[in-house]
Amino acid sequence: MLVVHDVVPDFLDDPSVHADVLPNIRALVAAAHDTRLPVVFAAPDRPGPGAEVPASLGVLPTDTIVRKPRYGALFGTPLGDELRAAGHDTIVICGISLAGGVETTVRDAFNQDFRSIVVADACLARPVPDQGWGAVTREEVARVTLSILAQRFARVVTTAQLCAELRG
Repeated sequence: MLVVHDVVPDFLDDPSVHADVLPNIRALVAAAHDTRLPVVFAAPDRPGPGAEVPASLGVLPTDTIVRKPRYGALFGTPLGDELRAAGHDTIVICGISLAGGVETTVRDAFNQDFRSIVVADACLARPVPDQGWGAVTREEVARVTLSILAQRFARVVTTAQLCAELRG
């Protein structure tokens, strides 16, 4: 199952999303559709157009939109139960924000005995302003987050790798 995390207008304000991440997310959604991998769009549980999943992502009527009350896509949603009922044991995840909702979803999945595949170049890493220890660049955030996830919680791949595996 492909989980597209928080790719909604309220979080698309970063120009690098449009240049770097969105084309890869669209490619993943298309590959999932082509290979009949179920697609879930996890979006904030709040009203308004800023929390709606853009049609430009290639959303089909067969896709599922899960409204989540917190950062992760599994907490407070039926997603875990739906995965188990469908016999799935693995999620593929991409979206916004790598060190926020994506990482939270991967850790929650691990705690519920699901495997995760993180598509690194289809996740936005945001810089962290100085919190008392110095500012952290988006590249540093991505390197550390992906390293920790790969070490303990997930397989980390690129869009090209995953699309080739799905279509291969």
